[in-house]
Parts: sequence; structure tokens; C-alpha cells
Amino acid sequence: MQRTASLRAALAGILLALPLLASGCSPVDDPATRDARDAREYFFTPTFGDLREEMQVAREEGKLGMLLFFEAESCPYCQHMIHKVFSQRSVQDWYAERFLSIAVDIHGDVELTDFDGITLPSKVFSDHRRIFMTPVIAFIDLEGNEIYRHLGMIRTAAELLLLGNYIEGNHHYRMEYKTFAKQRGMEKEDGALMTPAGESE
Repeated sequence: MQRTASLRAALAGILLALPLLASGCSPVDDPATRDARDAREYFFTPTFGDLREEMQVAREEGKLGMLLFFEAESCPYCQHMIHKVFSQRSVQDWYAERFLSIAVDIHGDVELTDFDGITLPSKVFSDHRRIFMTPVIAFIDLEGNEIYRHLGMIRTAAELLLLGNYIEGNHHYRMEYKTFAKQRGMEKEDGALMTPAGESE
């Protein structure tokens, strides 16, 4: 298991270094520039596809669990989240501290090993989890159980951080997300979530 963590760390280092080498920048350049790069390399965890091993790493690192982001290449809402939400440093830092985040292509052929040890292409893995739309965020606890599923696009970093706080505080056991958002002033009169920085995006 330690070998898996070491390999994952090495892979992460290589992925982070590639855009820096290509651009001639060094890792000590202005950290704010990472917001403008492809959010995938900063938000999502490099993985070899074995979710059991990844979850063991999450336990060893003291995280809350795992975030699975179900997406499709043709999904404009997924692209919005990648370029407008996952790209924000506040989101990257907050989620990296608490979750391993893994992207899953619901039409893809990349193999994933589920928590029960069965290896499936990501499109079959998605079918088995009854994912029939995108985007979908599923939060998985350290035992491999899905504890909450959010359907549809999240428009801003503020809303994704709100969702994270909803899970971290175990509020999903006591109230609906809509109620939680309303209590925190993140809901408009028509019942839609209020995301202050991005209502026109």
C-alpha cells in the first residue's frame, strides 16, 4: 500500500511538472497562475484506477473519503465546472485537504476497480452506480459507501465549498442540502441556489 502511495505521489509530481517544463516556468512562479491552467491537474487525484487502494491512501492521509466526479466529454455543464469551479485555488486547496477526487468518464473505457474488487470499464462502472446523466458528484466514505450524491452543475466555487461543508459537518444525515443552503443564505426566493459570484456565468 505504501508502494501505491509512492507511485501516486511520483505520478502527481510528473503531471504537475509537465506544464511548467513546457512553459519554461518554475514551481516558484506566482502560484496564482495555477487558476488559469487545466484544473484537472490540480483538483483531481492521479490514479491507477484501483479505488480500494486509493481509499486506503485516503485513510492513511486522514481524509474524509473520496469524491467521484462523473462527467462526459460532450457535457457543457461538466466543462463549466472544470474551467470555472475546479480551477479555483480555494476549491483545490479545500478539497485536497479532505478528499481524494477522481474523475469518471461515463462513456469511457478506462478500467476502474470498485470497492468490491470488481474491475470494469468506467462506462460500465457508471452504469452499475446508476449514473445516467452528467455532471454528478458522489461522496464516498472511508468504508466505500456512497453517502451523498449531487445531481447537476455547480456554478461557482462558493457553492462547491458549501456542498463540501455540508458533507464535512455530517449535515447530510440531518437535513436536505436545500435546507442547509437556505439556512446559510445561499438560496433565492424561487428556491434556486444563490451563488453570489457567478449568477450570470
